[in-house]
Amino acid sequence: MAGTQNRAAPGGLWLVPGPLGNLGDLTRRAEEALALADLVCAEDTRRALKLLSHLGLRRRLVSYRQQNHGQAWPLVEKALADGGRVALLTDAGTPAVSDPGAALVRAVRAAGYPVTALPGPSAVVTALAASGFPADRFHFAGFPPARAPARRAFLAGLAPWPWTLVFFEAPHRLAASLSDMAAAFGPRPAFLAREMTKFHEEFFSADLESLAREAAARPRQGEMTIVVGGFEGAAEREPLDLAALERAARSDPRPTRILAADLAARWGRPRSEIYKLVLAARGGP
Repeated sequence: MAGTQNRAAPGGLWLVPGPLGNLGDLTRRAEEALALADLVCAEDTRRALKLLSHLGLRRRLVSYRQQNHGQAWPLVEKALADGGRVALLTDAGTPAVSDPGAALVRAVRAAGYPVTALPGPSAVVTALAASGFPADRFHFAGFPPARAPARRAFLAGLAPWPWTLVFFEAPHRLAASLSDMAAAFGPRPAFLAREMTKFHEEFFSADLESLAREAAARPRQGEMTIVVGGFEGAAEREPLDLAALERAARSDPRPTRILAADLAARWGRPRSEIYKLVLAARGGP
């Protein structure tokens, strides 16, 4: 590393993407940023220590999580005020993407210090590319809510989105989430990526209902990324006007099935999809 160090590099906060699993995916710039850091913030200091040891580096580590921002911030601010370099290192992937680092980025910018974001590994983009689904437009929805009622409402709100959707999920909730996705999205194609870049990496392609059955029959551990394909012809379709649908559901006195049929014809959507949305807007059965 000695030949790559540049002590004239600017201070401030450096966002350092960590490998998804394979340590060989760490970029040269990320390695240099860690070598030059005066302080390294990490959600899991044990994983950060493993990476630093792999690189032959010893750096001051600070645990940074959403819950301890108030305790960690004075240490970060002092390092920045002294002209130091602070590296924000994720457990896996890019900082601040489904990660508590976004609050630290906001705090550093608000305090007037520079922020430098390095490109690197991303579970979202890696799974999206591996799925083969259209990626000209997609929506990253992060982790669905853990509790079933909130999760189902969350997924129902995404059902009108016609393009590709990307989710993260914990292994112990995978089967339940896939089942709820099948109920909300219907027979859309899906892709499940497990333990990407690691020794036990697995990819599965099927419709959502089939993936839900597979996950229930053969529970697996590890980090899960779910990609849900869009509707056919999504490039020519616009998202539903949910506000207009809710207004119609509240103001139109016709039975739900008749109103849903009219709205489905207007927007070119399946009747079953619009029926569920109208029913939800009216408070459900």
